[in-house]
Amino acid sequence: MTQNADNRMLLYRARLQVEEGRYDAALDVLKSMQLDNEKQQQEVAYLLGWCYIQRQQWEEALNTLSPLLVGMDERLAVETPQERERHAMALLRLGMAAVNLSTYEDASLHFTRCLKVLHDRRVHLPVVRIHARYYLAMTCLMRGLYTPALEHYEEAIRLCNHYGNETALPDIYYGLCDVYRAMNKLVDSYNAGQEALRLYMARDDQQMAARMHNMLGHVCMQMGNYRESSDHYTESLAMATSYQGPTLAMLNCAALAEVRLAEKRLTEARRYCQLALTTMEQTDDVHMQGRVYHVIAKVTYAAALHEDGTRRRQLLEETLSWYEKAKTCLAATQAYADEAEIYGGWAQVLEELGRDAEAIECWRAGYTVLHQFREDGK
Repeated sequence: MTQNADNRMLLYRARLQVEEGRYDAALDVLKSMQLDNEKQQQEVAYLLGWCYIQRQQWEEALNTLSPLLVGMDERLAVETPQERERHAMALLRLGMAAVNLSTYEDASLHFTRCLKVLHDRRVHLPVVRIHARYYLAMTCLMRGLYTPALEHYEEAIRLCNHYGNETALPDIYYGLCDVYRAMNKLVDSYNAGQEALRLYMARDDQQMAARMHNMLGHVCMQMGNYRESSDHYTESLAMATSYQGPTLAMLNCAALAEVRLAEKRLTEARRYCQLALTTMEQTDDVHMQGRVYHVIAKVTYAAALHEDGTRRRQLLEETLSWYEKAKTCLAATQAYADEAEIYGGWAQVLEELGRDAEAIECWRAGYTVLHQFREDGK
């Protein structure tokens, strides 16, 4: 067995031990591991932080989790002299670490517990309360729980107004834009996105402004306004390139491929897919990689429909390979909404190839994922 396979087995064992409450045993496993890549280092740090929090070793938890949260600390400069404040802060940081690893169910659990500590123990940390609320909203959104997400974002805005703290408002409006888009409330989505963009530009936050242009591109795409959508994606791509943000650059290339596909400019769509793949070599974000593979699958399927005979079948088989890559990436996350979305197209391709039994299994798998996140939202 290779070192990487050994480490995957040890990580799985440690995760089970953590969930069973066997924190000492999990610590022994995690501390004995010889790590050979950054992704595994992040996963080990995340589980170590979880163990330390359960053992009320707050300093160890914060020190372990902080490297996963580079760039976040400036927003959370809150004094935590007492243990209950440390508890709330550690839970917030643990949730943020889980978000960075795309384990959104875990993140939701940590943010919910953070809010419970703040409420039950009467801990007055307004910034932590606001951040826990809107991050909880984001975890709901990523799992396809749109109504709870909207409620949490609205509560986060109320908290900002109540405490007179507007620091998080642009991030909250960014989330509102996304959840309204998912609910097909496109005018509300566009307005929220424009407000977020205005706030990001006012604070000269180029990275978040670039992300906001990307989001507005999606909204305009759903509205059928392909020209404005393309303008937003192009602006986002230029900004991402300027500050060397490969993940966002990759997503913008994939998004431009979707626009060109909608405009029936298939050759250009395939060119943008290739650019997205080239940029993908510079990023290890499996969640976003899964989204890109999904776009490439859609473009390849469209290309297949323009062909006949052997060439058509070859492209349909290629489409399946892209769907399989997307599924592999998304299966490593808890982004159930994205995972559920791929099954419909995947099943359709299987039907085109006459593989009806596999298509039925694919439809069933999609239903199972949809049922899973709807059950979570009860």
